[in-house]
Amino acid sequence: MTVIRVALIGSGTNTDPYRIDLPTYQNAITNETTGRAFADVPAIDVSPDVAAFVAAYPTVDLTTPLPVPFPQSLANSWAEHLARRYDLGNARWKPVVF
Repeated sequence: MTVIRVALIGSGTNTDPYRIDLPTYQNAITNETTGRAFADVPAIDVSPDVAAFVAAYPTVDLTTPLPVPFPQSLANSWAEHLARRYDLGNARWKPVVF
């Protein structure tokens, strides 16, 4: 497992609850105010370039902004990695390190 701080999606309503945009994860700790969560993500679900970014820019809380923005190219790469892993023709999940 790899602990990653990700953006929450959803509006927080009964019909659109806050959630993590990943197919599998465990032990989520969320902060709806900041729109962030820590999640234990299976290493196989994390592309190598995203794992390198997370290792280079560790986060210790759910409030402090990242020192650099998460590049869109990495978000695209992670979505494509998940699409291949789960045999989807297109990317369903669009996780973002936040």
